[in-house]
Amino acid sequence: MRQQNLRTIFLTICCLSYLLVGAAIFSALEYDADQKRRSMLVELQARLTRKYNITSTDLKSWEFFLVAKANLKANLYQWSFAGSVYFATTVITTIGYGHTVPRTPRGKIFCMIYAAVGIPLALTMFQSIGERFNTFLACMFRRLKRKLGMKATDVSSTTNLVVVCGLLAMVITVSSGAFIFTHYEKWDYFHSLYYCFITVTTIGFGDYVALQDSKDERYSNKYVGISLLFIFFGLTIVGSVMNQLALRLLTASQTKE
Repeated sequence: MRQQNLRTIFLTICCLSYLLVGAAIFSALEYDADQKRRSMLVELQARLTRKYNITSTDLKSWEFFLVAKANLKANLYQWSFAGSVYFATTVITTIGYGHTVPRTPRGKIFCMIYAAVGIPLALTMFQSIGERFNTFLACMFRRLKRKLGMKATDVSSTTNLVVVCGLLAMVITVSSGAFIFTHYEKWDYFHSLYYCFITVTTIGFGDYVALQDSKDERYSNKYVGISLLFIFFGLTIVGSVMNQLALRLLTASQTKE
């Protein structure tokens, strides 16, 4: 038990360290090119305004198109360190919103290498944490039954209880996260709930992505931290549920045989 706990802690430290180092490298590789594109955008905007006498309404429509399609004016610069941490998280967790992509050849090469190493590391970490979480729940159920003087049940019964608790924790996590993103992103609750579910299941369509509003000053390192914490905690809960469901199905299939 102690050895498994130490293994989980070691994997978590390795994964977080890998995430931060990767973010720093992504930022170093992509930041200058990102700034250059932004400068070109500002220069082009000024030139078009002077040359064609574009009205403010037309200019705002043009800016809206760029924000929606090119995402060049996001308030959180995509390749600042905070933005790079967010991007690296979506890479190793396989969420892959598609809101930010490396544009330089060096960045693309590094992204492939980084993902090849980081994805197995992250999956192993989430599996290990999920397994520890399930073991903790199973142990708590056994102790509770002993204290209440209840008859000991078989392993499958305990597994079912753990699965139910895991599903309940997943529902609570997604529902609570939706309230957070409703507050910060000003989405309605339904779309915040949709974003949270798509995120923690790593579907990552990219139609709703946090930290992308270019005209809002709400965003801070605190909110970036909250967003990352939600992703990691949510994926851990989902991982533990999937782990138990797989174990339950395997046990059921072996029993039939």
